[in-house]
Amino acid sequence: MDQDKKHLKRLSQIQILYGILNLFVSYFYYQEIFILVDDYRKDLEKTNSEVQVALLIGFGFILFLIGIAILFCIILAGQSLALYENYTLCLVVAIAECLMLPFGTFIGVYTIIILRRDSVKKLFAMPKEESGSS
Repeated sequence: MDQDKKHLKRLSQIQILYGILNLFVSYFYYQEIFILVDDYRKDLEKTNSEVQVALLIGFGFILFLIGIAILFCIILAGQSLALYENYTLCLVVAIAECLMLPFGTFIGVYTIIILRRDSVKKLFAMPKEESGSS
């Protein structure tokens, strides 16, 4: 059980760090994209109607917001791993992380392997007082 706790603690740190680093990368990426979108909008307006341009730009922004929400879920899953809570959330986030090549795939697969252990499932099922998290 101590080995599982060490693995979950390490996974928690990795998940949180990965989520925070991706948030910073996304923020700087968004700043650069914002500049490019302004130029792209001017080119699009020459050949398309305003509605089409707004839909294209809006759809890209919605995808960006979904990505940010996923990163917050990764950070939340990292916190949940440290507290041995929300087993299902941690597993779903690990599966979704597998789509984030290349580092997310490694982290997601490793998280799934750890979470599928019976001893880890028991650790998540224990009441907080017994699991030793404080």
